[in-house]
Amino acid sequence: MSDKARRPPYLAALLVSAIVLLGYVVSLAPTVTFWDAGEFIAAAKILGIPHPPGTPLFVLLAHTWGAIFPFGEYAYRLNFMVAFVSALAAGFFFLVVHESLRAAARDLEPATARWLPLLGAAAAALIGAFTFTQWQNSNETEVYGVAVLTIAAICWLCLRWRVRRGAGEGTKLLLLIIYLAGLSIGNHLLALLVGPAVVAFLVATVRSEPAADPATRRFEWAKVAVIAGVWAFMIGVGLGNTTLMAIGGLCFVAAAAYAATAGALGFALLALAVALVGVTSYAYLYIRAGQSPMINEAQPDNFKALLDVIRRAQYPPRTPLDDPTVPHGPDNPGRSLSIILAQLHNYMMYFGWQWANGVKAAILAVPVRIIATVAFLALGVFGSMLQRRADRPAWWLLFVLFLVTGLGLVAYMNFRPSPSYGWDRWPTAEEHEVRERDYFFVVSFVVWGLWAGMGLAALARRAVVRWGRGGRPALAAVAVGALVPFAANFDAASRAHGPDTRLAADFAYNLLNSVPPYGILFTYGDNDTFPLWWAQEVEGIRRDVTVICLSLAFTDWYMRQMRDNPTRDFDEASAPAFWRGRNPVKPTWPVHTMTDREIAGMTGYVVLDRPTEVRFGPITHTYPARTVLGPNDIMVIRTLQQNIGRRPIAWAITAGRDFQGLQAYTVQQGLAFDLRTALPDTTGNDRLVPLFGSVVDVPTTERLAWEVYRYAGLLESDEPVASLDPTSRSMASTLGLVHTQLAYAYEARGDREGLFRNLQRAAKLSPDPAIASALDQLRLERLQGDTAVRGDTARGGP
Repeated sequence: MSDKARRPPYLAALLVSAIVLLGYVVSLAPTVTFWDAGEFIAAAKILGIPHPPGTPLFVLLAHTWGAIFPFGEYAYRLNFMVAFVSALAAGFFFLVVHESLRAAARDLEPATARWLPLLGAAAAALIGAFTFTQWQNSNETEVYGVAVLTIAAICWLCLRWRVRRGAGEGTKLLLLIIYLAGLSIGNHLLALLVGPAVVAFLVATVRSEPAADPATRRFEWAKVAVIAGVWAFMIGVGLGNTTLMAIGGLCFVAAAAYAATAGALGFALLALAVALVGVTSYAYLYIRAGQSPMINEAQPDNFKALLDVIRRAQYPPRTPLDDPTVPHGPDNPGRSLSIILAQLHNYMMYFGWQWANGVKAAILAVPVRIIATVAFLALGVFGSMLQRRADRPAWWLLFVLFLVTGLGLVAYMNFRPSPSYGWDRWPTAEEHEVRERDYFFVVSFVVWGLWAGMGLAALARRAVVRWGRGGRPALAAVAVGALVPFAANFDAASRAHGPDTRLAADFAYNLLNSVPPYGILFTYGDNDTFPLWWAQEVEGIRRDVTVICLSLAFTDWYMRQMRDNPTRDFDEASAPAFWRGRNPVKPTWPVHTMTDREIAGMTGYVVLDRPTEVRFGPITHTYPARTVLGPNDIMVIRTLQQNIGRRPIAWAITAGRDFQGLQAYTVQQGLAFDLRTALPDTTGNDRLVPLFGSVVDVPTTERLAWEVYRYAGLLESDEPVASLDPTSRSMASTLGLVHTQLAYAYEARGDREGLFRNLQRAAKLSPDPAIASALDQLRLERLQGDTAVRGDTARGGP
């Protein structure tokens, strides 16, 4: 085959990337989303450090992109960046598939041999790009788009090495592959999982197409061994695991020794150096942490802390042999068959989501999804078989990649049952993952999508072979089949429509503005903290509020940061009118006064051996004997002692109701529980009303809920809140709780109008059928009352 005939169709790949990008853009989140996106956006904006392992490469890429991309709010810019890199990944996968389909079409007549690979590769790239999980990962600021791009680029470089392996360019391509692998550690370890696939491809190529010269063959095998050794070592480096680094180092030394016998020792040393250069993005964490950015998770400003970040030391350990529903340790019973079956069930459930997850018609949804899953399962098998016959090394590349990123991750990650499965056998929330983990397996879904596109091409090829020109319409069917995941997933994968497009942003705005100027706000986890970081660091919303995340307050570095971080000015001009004109005094004291030595001494939980009396300003509280206090409890206690009566203190409604025994002194104001210095008087008081176990400040909550809060279009939407993403649904219900409480307060007063208008909002915000039923009953009563009035009027009554 001539060089011209073998030239890759780069323009077609760019066209495919452009089409995919267009599909991503029309479904792109316009602002921040829940979970990690708020943290990543805020960290990119201020060059901060997000949660371990710190993702330094992603932060640097996002910060640069956000600075030079001129359109939209900052969150949209970074969302667009992720869409852009994911679209580039589709272009690389197009080239990978085209190479195999071109080999499969060699015996066809010229026109078909030209068009079938192009259409089949385009179909494969589009199906892979619009699998549900890949699409969702590409619509928000997350690290997986860059990881998938790295894997796609490495796969394409492998195929280019095969073409150029006899020239000097082949060695350069191998070094580039190694560099990208090392670089990827600074984004996400997912990209390292392409390593076994690369080695399998190289082995298959060298075995099936051996060089003519024995010395050259030995030299090539030495390079394959070196790449395997370097990859083994990088796995240990990426995980920060000393044992794995030692094993990987031994593998590399053995490979280098073999390379020395083949005259490839220079390549071995250069390969290791190139890989280590790629890893140097972690120097950013060390340098920037010492400059104390407002987001500085794990504060890796020394080598031990940096190593802890790479090792993810702050997270509870879990090995592949553990029962994941039980904490790691000597009492862990070990991974059972029932857990393994549940994990496989979850994987197959996620696999089924990929093809038609947006079909919502009540009667058709389940059968359509089942049919789509079976169809794409079959197409993937056909496509894999076609590739295996036509291009065995490329098949090994995708096959091993599919296994490692699918079942391999099921085995290694050892997840708990998902939040949508297994509650009959694992009835507590602690036994389930906090969210669906389909995004970890995204590469396996993309690979199957590529095979499904090849399967369409395989069916079209059969039609052409069987019917000649009469089979050419099958080529058009390839294009139609490629659009099925786009059409059938759009409603579920898109983040550009529906109320939850701005719900995270509006919830952050509402929660921060539930607190008076210079308030301290205790939050609990990702979804009531990360959007607040975005709001403060990116949008400048209520930076005067000190947000303390109770989940992070277990750590020594976070305690030090809360003490040392400055209190920022209250921007009255940009605050809601409700908080203006109060002349707040900016605190000049730290949030707490614990010394570094005291913080370092808190190494675990403390069990009180006797009743212990603690003073909080004018309040005295006695903790009973056997009370268990964790490091975060101690920090909260010291923060309360330092600030009660001096700064407003509040707990987010999402943080639970563990108020260090001071619940009787709290008053709910909208989405926050405000701590008072005296017991609230609810006797004959229309302002302070006991509701649902809390005392609610009704006028303040009324003004916040009706004058300050934003609702992301939920109040105007015809879409039922029950159809929202589970996280959005939960947060919307939290907003609805405020109006439910107001409705009860107005009912107690006999104010039927206030009851009705708050129930209307509560029903829009909450999926609780009891609220909808109460609203329907109230509407019926109003209707009957109107009918009675009209009847009296008709009879000449008053």
